[in-house]
Amino acid sequence: MTSNRQIAWEPTQEHLAASNLKRFMDTHGIADYETLLTRSETELDWFWHSFIQFAGLEFYQPYTQIVDLSEGMPWPKWFVDGKINLVHNFLDKWALNPDTADRPALLWEGEDGVSSRYTFAELYAETNRFANALTELGITRGDRVAIYMPMIAETVIALYGIYKMGAVAVPLFSGFGPEAVAVRLNDVEAKAVVTADGSFRGGQTIPLKHMLDQAMHLCTTVEKVVVAERLQQGAVYQAGRDYRWSEVVSTASDQFATVQTDAEEVCMVSYSSGTTGNPKGIVHVHGGIAIKTAEVGMFIYDTHPDDRFFMITDFGWMMGQLPLFSAHTVAAPYLIYEGSPMHPSPGRLYEILDKYQVSIFGAPATALRLLKTYAEPFRKKADLSHLRILGHTGEPIDKETWEWYLSWRDGQAPIINGSGGTEVFAEILSSTMMHPQKATCLGRTPAVGAQVVDDAGQPVPAGQPGYLVFTVPQPAQTRGFWKNRQRYLDTYFTLNEHMWWQGDMVMVDEDGYWFHLGRADDVIKVSGRRTGPGEIEDVVAQHPAVLESAVIGVPHPIKGEEIIVFAVPLPGTTATPEELQTDVQKHITAMLGKPYEPGEVHLVKDLPKTRTQKIMRRLIKQKFLGEALGDMSSLMNPDALNLLPTRVR
Repeated sequence: MTSNRQIAWEPTQEHLAASNLKRFMDTHGIADYETLLTRSETELDWFWHSFIQFAGLEFYQPYTQIVDLSEGMPWPKWFVDGKINLVHNFLDKWALNPDTADRPALLWEGEDGVSSRYTFAELYAETNRFANALTELGITRGDRVAIYMPMIAETVIALYGIYKMGAVAVPLFSGFGPEAVAVRLNDVEAKAVVTADGSFRGGQTIPLKHMLDQAMHLCTTVEKVVVAERLQQGAVYQAGRDYRWSEVVSTASDQFATVQTDAEEVCMVSYSSGTTGNPKGIVHVHGGIAIKTAEVGMFIYDTHPDDRFFMITDFGWMMGQLPLFSAHTVAAPYLIYEGSPMHPSPGRLYEILDKYQVSIFGAPATALRLLKTYAEPFRKKADLSHLRILGHTGEPIDKETWEWYLSWRDGQAPIINGSGGTEVFAEILSSTMMHPQKATCLGRTPAVGAQVVDDAGQPVPAGQPGYLVFTVPQPAQTRGFWKNRQRYLDTYFTLNEHMWWQGDMVMVDEDGYWFHLGRADDVIKVSGRRTGPGEIEDVVAQHPAVLESAVIGVPHPIKGEEIIVFAVPLPGTTATPEELQTDVQKHITAMLGKPYEPGEVHLVKDLPKTRTQKIMRRLIKQKFLGEALGDMSSLMNPDALNLLPTRVR
């Protein structure tokens, strides 16, 4: 368990002296990190105004007030009267400055080995062309434009172009099927879609345009479709609706005046899957995104201009854009990779890290476990000396994988382990360069006011699991759900209007270290004991024959709930299935005690996950209990769900 873990990483004086956080603290005469946290939470205006000045963020028209809380914490208005466009701060000001115009801004590597490179000046010109192309197609300020794109350079150009012209971006997972795409397009009343004729992943071609064409039969609002020609084959074009990128973007003018949007003007509607019902359209605004993502880039990932930032992610959710903005806050280049990091060999990722001399790298736990299992010979031969920061976010990470990740640089590079969400477009908890780390820990970050509470909203003692809330309004917190004000309030303010209920389960140990235990709706209550699946999965991961696992709780007549384990065996395991099931069960009981003895252990070939590598425990539980399945639109590998067992009794 987490309570007896020792310090695994400590910042050196070199780490501290070079960090953005320490530089900010020194500027304001702040002696220690705890003092910074306290002051940032009690003096919100001071913190955000000081950060804006520190980061050199620019407003077209200055704000007259940092935040207006007259409508309470659910409805803050940030940077009142200010005018700002996030593209100005992340692209325009670097491209128009002779000192930074020729710096690399975007690096792209295709799965087939094709690559491209854009300076800030070149990316600026292409973004202007895209904004002009949309304008010529009849798109105007406030229109919703969906992005149904793979990880290619045109995706970044399109996003920046949409924001630049004052339209509203609607990111969609490139793994969504036609029905999931159509539901979101109709809900947001999208006027246009940007897609690609296809892409490469795992050695296969993905026919994105074909998938979109099927969705269009169910869509009533889309008038224009712009198609990036990645494959240059296979796409069918409908006259008057579909336009090749080469026809409308490449030929457009490279001059476009960025729209001076209000700080509270909507820039994005990002959809999050719900357990039931329609997906939630999470509304974001220019000022909040620009300022908060800059703070994440500088204070959480400690990004500097000479860094090279790369994260395994997808632009269909906020962790595609967050590292892009983090890098571009300080004019550092961002690298995107199109396909599978395991193709054509398990060593592909390490080849990319070396080729581009990546200094800040991030990946979800699932991807790390795959690398640990299949690509270890390649890692041992790789030169990783250029890595300075190792990032992890999303699911809880197990201790064994965390420690293996830390060994990439022999403990010299910290793991920035964060947990946040699309709803706040940033972290809520995260480790930083300023504080020692225990394996898998997170930490408090400025101006958040995170707390651990019980069902009644009361603080829980150290060492006890509880629910994560934050008590300080966030610049990038959603301005509500698209066309559904009440659902937003019912989702995040169930305790009271002063506490944002994040939906995560966490614990703070006796030494003050924070740990992510999983989603609150995955909580397991066995004989009155409440725990998150992450704690049990961490123990299962320590079994030498298990690659990864998912743990759920199901109804039990005596215990309330009993633990069910779904484990993926490591390749080459010699034990019989029966032997391994029994051994895993004994292993969990020996480590955690008799109350946590699983009722059943099932061996499976794979676990159902989203494209962002989050294990879908909700669907696993519904399938196992024979219940109707909820929203499956973000599922990457439906076959894994189909092959799961169903409870017999």
